[in-house]
Amino acid sequence: MPSVHAIATGGTIAGTSSEDGTVPTESVQELARDYPDVFDRVDVELDQLMQTPSSELALEDLEALAGRIRAVADDVDGVVVFHGTDTIEETAYFLDLVLEGDVPVVLTGAQRAHDQIGPDGPANVCGAFDAASHEYVRDGVYVFFNERLHAARPVTKHHSSNPDAYDSGNYGPVAERTPDGFWFYRRPESLSRTVSVRELTATVTVVPTSTDTDGDLIRDTVDRGVDGIVVDGLGLGNVPENVAAAVADAIEAGVTVVVTTRCRNGVVAGVYGSGGGGRTLEEAGTVFASNLSAHKARLKLLVALSARDHGDDVRGLFDPERYDGHGYVRTE
Repeated sequence: MPSVHAIATGGTIAGTSSEDGTVPTESVQELARDYPDVFDRVDVELDQLMQTPSSELALEDLEALAGRIRAVADDVDGVVVFHGTDTIEETAYFLDLVLEGDVPVVLTGAQRAHDQIGPDGPANVCGAFDAASHEYVRDGVYVFFNERLHAARPVTKHHSSNPDAYDSGNYGPVAERTPDGFWFYRRPESLSRTVSVRELTATVTVVPTSTDTDGDLIRDTVDRGVDGIVVDGLGLGNVPENVAAAVADAIEAGVTVVVTTRCRNGVVAGVYGSGGGGRTLEEAGTVFASNLSAHKARLKLLVALSARDHGDDVRGLFDPERYDGHGYVRTE
């Protein structure tokens, strides 16, 4: 029987309802007691690391989770993490960036609380155990939800309440769990460049943009002494002209600025040369985040800036990555 280490962090999967709302109250040991058929399918070690809604997790919690996985990974076939759905994609991507091992890590959770009618948690846990112990899934970080296995880099929560909550955009899922077992659409592997960081030492803020946004939020952020800013741009990475001026000032002040696009699909590119165009931002010294979302680019910048303290090149860690149908090919 394959061995899996299950680490619980809280979230709706452990939630129960009351007049004060839904909060995580059930330990992983209690979940195992309530759903023995799910937990008996693998040789599982149960580990309650924390009991926190994912919307309230701190960076220190992500560091602690990564540390726990490193501590147990050598002794098991796979690791499953029970996690709240709000930020599961961010935690998965962070782990994909910083974990160096060759053991698969699968995050899962639930949209319906443990005591609601038709909870989706048991089925998700069942699939996560199967994925983490599958002979074809040997490394990388994934999210398993609603019978689909997603790679950490592209997966996104696209619905706030429906059990079919996650997709991977144009990439599609890695695999689908069917009554006959897993059907793999592409090779399961990490799509991220690994950075050996154990502690996040930087501060990074995300700044949104929209019609006629000014640059005051960027200027205020620089005054607070941050190390990096992610500007969630428009289209190919364009911004209002006043924002571009603030970006140039921030770079001059020594702040690393990464540009993303608020579009769900597509990449950032230096095409437009107007006052707020992407080419103007590129020439000012910004770093383009390819097709990463702003919240994932923030995590990557946090990791990159923390790695810079050890001599790593921030811009190099954001080098363009090309997907060839099997996995990302790094183009240096």
